[in-house]
Amino acid sequence: MKIASALLILFGAPAIAGNPAFAQGNELEIVNIRIGQGDATLIRGPENASGKRIVVLFDAGDDARSTDADYEGGKIVSAVLKRRGISHIDYVVISHYDEDHIGGLIIDKDRKNASLLFGPNGVPGAPGDDDGNGKADWADDDPQSPYPEEYGKGDDITVGTFVDRGDEQSESSGQQFGTPPYKLYVSLAKSSGNRLSLDTQSKLDDFSIDLGEGAKMLPYASAGRIRGGSGKVADVNTENEHSVSMLVTYGKFDFLVSGDLIGQKHGSEDAKVERAVGSKLQAEGKIVDVLHVNHHGANNGSDAMFLEQIKPTIAVISHGNVGSYKHPNIAALKRLEAAKVYRIIQTKWGTTELSICKSKQECETVRKNESPVRDIQAVYQNDVVITSDGQNYTVSTSRTFPADSNPRRPSN
Repeated sequence: MKIASALLILFGAPAIAGNPAFAQGNELEIVNIRIGQGDATLIRGPENASGKRIVVLFDAGDDARSTDADYEGGKIVSAVLKRRGISHIDYVVISHYDEDHIGGLIIDKDRKNASLLFGPNGVPGAPGDDDGNGKADWADDDPQSPYPEEYGKGDDITVGTFVDRGDEQSESSGQQFGTPPYKLYVSLAKSSGNRLSLDTQSKLDDFSIDLGEGAKMLPYASAGRIRGGSGKVADVNTENEHSVSMLVTYGKFDFLVSGDLIGQKHGSEDAKVERAVGSKLQAEGKIVDVLHVNHHGANNGSDAMFLEQIKPTIAVISHGNVGSYKHPNIAALKRLEAAKVYRIIQTKWGTTELSICKSKQECETVRKNESPVRDIQAVYQNDVVITSDGQNYTVSTSRTFPADSNPRRPSN
């Protein structure tokens, strides 16, 4: 099979990396989708005896109103699914209700808020009155939503289970509950008849996703609670702090994705949820081979203690080029480097605020401060695809790594 080439830029050493081929039969596949200012990750388990894979979509990017306007999440996710011939998603996991994580479920506002789950024709089922109730495709309420008996037919992408953090609101969390993406999400989940909210300790502790052939996904945080815990983490208040965190495990390989989970004080946010997750993983002896960096590399995530607890080898950052956000944050990048991350891989250039020097002496100081980050930093102008057979894992097609091994941490 001919493989097209894509430019991979390693700061300090340009190199060429091929576009990744799809996972082989016994391999787990994780696609960190280049979604712009947002987050979306596709996970496919290893093939079973009949050649089927369990499919999980973790978040769906932003909608058409995105501040990163060229990256409409629904259309991008739809293209990723189409390339892999996916017409059924076993689990859609929504980490939290910020629009750059849930908004991509709306693919086209001009088509009455049609969802990517409605397929190419943009309507639930086939166009017209599928159920013979005299109304075509849509309910009359606002936001418009599919009748349960119409969604899931025709070219629709069906979903087995919708998983989320629940509808609990707090003082600083809940403004998202009035947004069109949230309302459409709830209506879709109700239409499918299978929504599971990890909003109690028992639900969090009992839930898992069997990806097949020994691979699995376990939630480690949801709605401010920690797997195996006895209550909420102190000071959980904002939507970010309610994020669902899940660990993908296959043999020795581990991948952690956690939405906008945070661990450092920023404004009204001061809950150490990252550390609580890290403490749990550390107690279980887990080493996170690949970390999908929390909150797009913002400074209120990637807490130093959390990074020391989970000891990641590869850090993948999903973010856009929105100037006001300055993602990924230079302080967060420095913490990743200090934690001996072997490679930081970004889906876009980003708008990191770098130091500006005005004299030769200042420039020398800046170079010393920032060159360690640049030495391990890479930008993929593409999806970042990880495949693993449970012993080794490959990041796109650039290099294969043994699990639980980090060249910058020889003692691992």
